Amino acid sequence: MIRFRKLAIAIAVLALAACSATHPPAPNLPPRTSITPGQTISVDGSQTVYSIARQYNVSMREIIVLNNLQPPFTLRPGQSLVLPGGASDTRGMAPSPIAAPSAAIEQTTLPPPAASSVQAVPLPPPPVAPKQDQTQVNAIAPAPFTASVVGAAPAAPVSPPVKPVPTTATPSTVQPAPQAAAPQAVAPPQISMVWPVQGPVLSDFGPKGQGLNNDGVNIGAPKGTPVVAALNGIVVYAGNEMKGFGNLILIRHKDGWVTAYAHLDRMVVAKDAVVGQGDMIGTVGKTGNVPSPQLHFETRYQGKPVDPSTVIKAD
Repeated sequence: MIRFRKLAIAIAVLALAACSATHPPAPNLPPRTSITPGQTISVDGSQTVYSIARQYNVSMREIIVLNNLQPPFTLRPGQSLVLPGGASDTRGMAPSPIAAPSAAIEQTTLPPPAASSVQAVPLPPPPVAPKQDQTQVNAIAPAPFTASVVGAAPAAPVSPPVKPVPTTATPSTVQPAPQAAAPQAVAPPQISMVWPVQGPVLSDFGPKGQGLNNDGVNIGAPKGTPVVAALNGIVVYAGNEMKGFGNLILIRHKDGWVTAYAHLDRMVVAKDAVVGQGDMIGTVGKTGNVPSPQLHFETRYQGKPVDPSTVIKAD
């Protein structure tokens, strides 16, 4: 039930690639009366509930409710299936684009050319030249990307002309540069997820004493209850190699977010699958080291655990 640091390491490697304890999450399956039936189709031999929902651009949960499907939601070839109203066959259409990570933009740095041009400036020996160099340093120093580079380069040119009086003022004028280079903490961007399953919270987020810590939240639910994706994303892992977590699914989302779903009984999506918010990805189980059927759910931003209740959208 308690999550240890090994899941954090697994998520970091594979991704490179609220409610309180007394208020359970909102239900997953909508009432039948709220769904308008649409066309009826015949199931092919290779089709699943997941593939039909993707093909006709409808909710998997609405298909389950309309047809009164029971876990493990297996379809028979030739079986008649009622689709929700508004369904349309999307075969041949391009899938909705998924926002690409912005890491490549953040790594773009332009300071090196500026630093080399500053080093080439100290040419004239007269006293007037040091004043001009110092003003250039003062103008460039506040820029966070160039402060450390430009601050080191002028040290050699400024030290030889010690004769003029302005050299005594040089240390005081250059000193503010290191302060501009201080790192700033980046707050997680706002995001709106949904609870992946309905049920009481068995263990909430945070320390549990004796050096133990829960990096997510454990939600109790009957075995076979559908588990849905908390947000649009791409499945980066679906397997059971992580000891203690049983069947585990990791989904990578935009802006550096990753969600984890552990102790699943069944997994209905595979690695590299594109899933939408609310799409079914598996069912509740008690695989791994848990005594009863439940889902261990984690939300992580840039590899660090975040309390799920702070990113779940209000009902």
